[in-house]
Amino acid sequence: MESQRPKITLYAKRSFGEKLNTSFDFIKENWKPILKYITYLMLPLCMIQSLFMNGMNSAMTSFVGGDLAAANIGKASHTPPILNGPFLLNYLGTIFFGIIAGLMAYSLLYSLMKLYNDREERLKGITFNDIRPLLFKNMGRLFVLGIVYSILFTVVIFIMMLLGYLTLWTLVLTIPLLVALMIPLFLAAPVYLFEDISLFDSIVKTYRIGFPTWGGTFLIVLVMGIIASVLQGIAAMPWYIVYVVKLLFSYSDGAASPSIWINFIQYLFGILMLYGGYITMILTVAGTVFQYGHACEVTEGVTVVSDIENFDNL
Repeated sequence: MESQRPKITLYAKRSFGEKLNTSFDFIKENWKPILKYITYLMLPLCMIQSLFMNGMNSAMTSFVGGDLAAANIGKASHTPPILNGPFLLNYLGTIFFGIIAGLMAYSLLYSLMKLYNDREERLKGITFNDIRPLLFKNMGRLFVLGIVYSILFTVVIFIMMLLGYLTLWTLVLTIPLLVALMIPLFLAAPVYLFEDISLFDSIVKTYRIGFPTWGGTFLIVLVMGIIASVLQGIAAMPWYIVYVVKLLFSYSDGAASPSIWINFIQYLFGILMLYGGYITMILTVAGTVFQYGHACEVTEGVTVVSDIENFDNL
């Protein structure tokens, strides 16, 4: 029985294999609430995002078909597709709802993992009212974190380009340095979301615990990322098959529009692709959260400090 299993400890030193096993054990134990709330929150967003995504795809295939038809009579248009009105509208809609859905999915998954760690009953009997305050708090924090790190990344890239303009030999040092600085950032979200600290303090702590455990973070992100990518590819395969069919349709029939049924089928497969992608996020989230717990234990001895504090309270 799930209720009889020992609760998974977050702050513990674990080998690479143990972190993988612990991540999958967490998913196995809590797949029902994870699937329930992913479906509850993400499926409506997937339906909207797929609508824009397929509108963008249809505008692109229509543009290609029309361009090919015009080419047959020597009047091919060279207007970039991005300047095409329907394409631009659907492109912006896809990006906007993709950002909202990404924030929602990551916030939900981190919220469920934190609530599992904080609640005595774990995720058993958890309701949306239990999740909602932490969910919106995490969305705000993730948004701020994303903005700050995007600015920092832009500044670093600008400096690298400037140094590369002076001499390309600087890239030999700056590219490895950039990679070394980026890997610990995978721990930034759990640090900022799991602890009641300021943004600046979370950045400092991310690097304080991230550098000593750099190799473990790299491996867990790499392996979980590969597994998630394979699963996402399987979920996306039907959509891409229909996409290829539509392209062939445009090449063969020029400006003719694909059947409404083809568009509808691709829309449904788009929902499946997006929904599958958001579900597989739990792999990288679980992996990085347990890597964060490992890093905290290695560098700060969280359980030792907790045991001492509890002893003083006896």
